[in-house]
Amino acid sequence: MIVLPGESREMAHAGLACRTAEGVALICSRAEAEGLEILESPSPYFEDGFAVRDPDGHLICFGKAIAESGEHEGIHGPTQHLTFASLDVERFVDFYHGKLGFALSDRVLHDNGTLATAFTTSNHEHHTIACFKSDRTGVDHHSYEAGEWATIRDWCDHFATQDVQLMRGPGRRGPGNNLFILIEDPDKNWIEVSAELEVI
Repeated sequence: MIVLPGESREMAHAGLACRTAEGVALICSRAEAEGLEILESPSPYFEDGFAVRDPDGHLICFGKAIAESGEHEGIHGPTQHLTFASLDVERFVDFYHGKLGFALSDRVLHDNGTLATAFTTSNHEHHTIACFKSDRTGVDHHSYEAGEWATIRDWCDHFATQDVQLMRGPGRRGPGNNLFILIEDPDKNWIEVSAELEVI
């Protein structure tokens, strides 16, 4: 994740990497066929990239990832998933599942049968991008892969040494069956560290 100066709790853009340029072209062709406007990708981390805007205005970029250089120190892990808050989860499903072709991996319904949460995936994990019904539009949380329980434990210990309060967890989620902890950063963004997300 890259952090830039900007509005608190506002996402500049999200990026999803494809393994090959052919994969990027296939997604772009589908998006065009669905009538989506193809935009230039602002991501400096992709080759052959493009972007689209989802119904809530989020800029979503696709491209072939440029290989990273250098080693990372300390506890780290890749981004696991991004979860949005939206007034309209059905519209989210229509865009990510219907138009972009993400697999709809799970849904949670309110007692009245309306959609409360939707989980979509673009790879082998339970969810890549999800959406919670909310009274606001924006990012609900973003999540980082920890691998296993022992690493979740290590993150908890690390946060304790830094006086970072756990907002939720450790726990195990229903959809996705993943272990998790949630913290809040200084800008009030919710950040999840997650492990053992279901493979589908």
